[in-house]
Amino acid sequence: MSALALLGAFGTLLVAGYGLLTLLVHQETRFGLTEQIAFSWLLGTGAVSLLLWIFGLFVHGVLLPALVSIVCLLLGFVGWRRMVSLPFRCAPKSFEIFLGIIVVIEIAVVFYLSFVHTFGWDGLLNWEIKAHYAFANGGVLPATYFSDSGRAFSHPEYPLAIPFTELWLYFWLGEADQFCAKAIFPMFYVIGTFLVIALGRRLTGKTWTGLLMAAFLFFVPQITVEVGSAITGYADFPLGIFYLATIGCLFCATEPKNDTFFRLYASCLALLPWVKRDGLILWVVAAACGVFVILRTKRASRYFWALVPGLLIICGWRFYLSAMHATQSADFLPVNWDTFSNHLYRVLPLLSALLAEFHNLSAWGLFWFVVAIGVAYLLGQIRTPGSLVLLTALFVPIVLYLLTYVFSSWPNYLEHVGLSISRLLLHVAPVGFLIIILAVTRRSAKSPARLHQPGVVTCAMAGSERTPVVELA
Repeated sequence: MSALALLGAFGTLLVAGYGLLTLLVHQETRFGLTEQIAFSWLLGTGAVSLLLWIFGLFVHGVLLPALVSIVCLLLGFVGWRRMVSLPFRCAPKSFEIFLGIIVVIEIAVVFYLSFVHTFGWDGLLNWEIKAHYAFANGGVLPATYFSDSGRAFSHPEYPLAIPFTELWLYFWLGEADQFCAKAIFPMFYVIGTFLVIALGRRLTGKTWTGLLMAAFLFFVPQITVEVGSAITGYADFPLGIFYLATIGCLFCATEPKNDTFFRLYASCLALLPWVKRDGLILWVVAAACGVFVILRTKRASRYFWALVPGLLIICGWRFYLSAMHATQSADFLPVNWDTFSNHLYRVLPLLSALLAEFHNLSAWGLFWFVVAIGVAYLLGQIRTPGSLVLLTALFVPIVLYLLTYVFSSWPNYLEHVGLSISRLLLHVAPVGFLIIILAVTRRSAKSPARLHQPGVVTCAMAGSERTPVVELA
């Protein structure tokens, strides 16, 4: 019964997400299967968690999941009526088949590791605890949870995308089963591999580059086994996948008249602050990149509306926390000029700690060294909007994250850095894979933003091209 319940919960998430996907893209636009699954999952988890929160303001108990299920089914009906067609498939090469088998084995291992390990500290006491409280209270977090200083350790101010995705599983299971909730996080690993494969195909025109990078995901310990990884129940890895989708879509949107991916960018952008509080910083960076693309590609002023959904979520959540009199984290001092100037001496030690993390082979292996090579490649293409978007999306969040420790209230602020910097870098690490993909492609003579035109797919069969097929995997 648990397997059927999980299938129903995941199915409704994917169905709702697919319906939203078909509303965002043109019917004539063709997407690969991996891309459809990836965006359906991201949009579905975002939509269902938001619906549970919004409907929970008015109803609770059995009526809450019933209403959300009805919306999911309606979106599924829309998706069925507006079904996105799959692209023409060319025969895969033997090397691509080999890489695909490796990726499947790695996914199976990640699922196994997830189920044999318990949730980590934050997975239990920051995220799952919210799902547990909400399930016990008819799907709504008790008002006392937000204002109770005794529960401040669980960060009531954190947003609800991950906890309410777990809550959705609990509704289907009929109980708060932490073991089954573990399945959510390796699913995000699956989605991450699908996105890397898909975007690799789009950016380079070659499937093997995306498959190769997807296979390398497994060999970065911070992604697979370390604190905050895909098996620990933390929100950091899911946030990194949402950020990958946001920046990847924006990179594709730098192509003229590619409105489909700009709409997908706007949707993923809106969900960044809903996944984790740190997503607000990522939202600011990605929104600034979006404004740059709008201005650089001379799009109409109506494209600035892409920022509105995210602003509504940010403001709506802040208003809700204020209305609930939510306790605030004591980890940071007030952000003002006096605090900054009094703690400016921390900048150099913080920089040193960041560099040490880049050299932490036990957590990252050679990942950041390879990313540095990719960055060196992109610096030669800095004038292209796509390259500038990727470099900005990688470096600016790291700088902003580092500056937040200037306001740390911990007596030993370097200990604060040591406990969390690896998880913060995990947010931007998937963008590093996009940079590596561009660096390893053999089509390096021209602008990387035009390595693979969205309307043209070079098939695996020698000398053949099909247009206007758009395929990501």
